[in-house]
Amino acid sequence: MNKLSIDSIKQDKVTIDVQDISDGIKVVVSGDIDMQDPSTLLDPLFDKVHNGAVSSGIKTVELDVTNLTFLNSSGIKAIAKWIMKLATVDASKKYLIKIIQNKAIAWQATSLQTLTFLVPGSVNVV
Repeated sequence: MNKLSIDSIKQDKVTIDVQDISDGIKVVVSGDIDMQDPSTLLDPLFDKVHNGAVSSGIKTVELDVTNLTFLNSSGIKAIAKWIMKLATVDASKKYLIKIIQNKAIAWQATSLQTLTFLVPGSVNVV
């Protein structure tokens, strides 16, 4: 179990695992997210991650999508919605979202970098 007590998710063709890392937590998403409304899966997860990070003082949340072969536009919107929550967080409680991408996967190369503009200084794509 991770420090935020967030359960892993296995649904359809996707697996999401939340792991502890030295300076925060890591959300590892692998498989395909092509369901019609992925926000029903992603929004509650990102809410738990966000609220847990803010309340426990975590400074880094890594989102590892290197093995996520497909994410539809609704899924990207769910990530954007999560990032936008940082805009309303007090500076002392803000955390950095580090998105770990696989540039060989087309949707990642074209979509992820634009997320860094939503809340400047709060998102890195590596």
